[in-house]
Amino acid sequence: MPHFEMTSPRSHDRRVTGSYEPACRLVSLFTASGTLDVTTNLALNLGRQAASQGETVLILDAMDGALMDRAGIIYARTLDDVANGKAEPRDALYVTSNEHFTAAAVGDAGLEPTLGLLAALSLSYDWVFVVPKAGCETGHVHLGQASDVSLMCYDTKGDQFMRAYWMIEALRRRAPNYDPLILSTGAQGDAVETALMLSETIREHLGAPPPYAGHAVDTHLERRLLTQMRAKADHVAVA
Repeated sequence: MPHFEMTSPRSHDRRVTGSYEPACRLVSLFTASGTLDVTTNLALNLGRQAASQGETVLILDAMDGALMDRAGIIYARTLDDVANGKAEPRDALYVTSNEHFTAAAVGDAGLEPTLGLLAALSLSYDWVFVVPKAGCETGHVHLGQASDVSLMCYDTKGDQFMRAYWMIEALRRRAPNYDPLILSTGAQGDAVETALMLSETIREHLGAPPPYAGHAVDTHLERRLLTQMRAKADHVAVA
C-alpha cells in the first residue's frame, strides 16, 4: 500500500510541470449545520469560476458520491482504490467539459485514510476543494489543520450557528491558529444577526473571530470568495 503523509501543501516545494507552477491551494468546505447541498453547489461553482479564469481545479467528493452525482460525473475508481493500490491516481481523476476542472470521489473508506493522498494531489493544482460530510470527526480536524483556507457553513435557523462554534472550538484545540471564513446559509434575513452572535461567542470564548464571508445567495459570491481565498492562502504562504 502506498504511504502518504498528511501535511500542508505549503510545507512542500511546489511542483513545476513544464513552465507551469501550480498555486497549490488546499481548501476545505465544512458544513457545521444546514444542508450539504450548499457546500456541494458552492464547490462546483467555485471550481467552474476558477477554471473559467484559467486556473486548474480539483474537487474531491468525500460525501459518498453526492457531489459527483450533482456534477453528472459517472465514476468507477476512487481515491480509496488508489490508496489501496488498486488503481493509479490518473484512473480516479475525472476531467469535466472544462479541461482545467477535474473531480474525484474519496470512496467508501472515508476521508481519514485518503488524507495523505489528497495532500499529495494538491501539489499539482491551483485549487483543491474538499467537500466532506457534515460533522466534526478526526478526518475533519486533520483536513482543517492542513488546509490553506477553510470555509465553515452554518444555517441561520435558531441556534444552528452554535454548531459552527463547536467545530471551530474542536479544530482550534489542535490548531490554535485555525481561522476559517464563515458563511451563513438558510434564511437571508437572519444572516447579519447570526453572524454577529457567532462572532461574539467565538470572541468571548476562543479569541479572535474568523472573518464573515457573507451569505450563500449573495450576488457574485463565488468570485468574491476566490479573491478572499487567494489572499488568505498567500498570507499562509508568507507566514
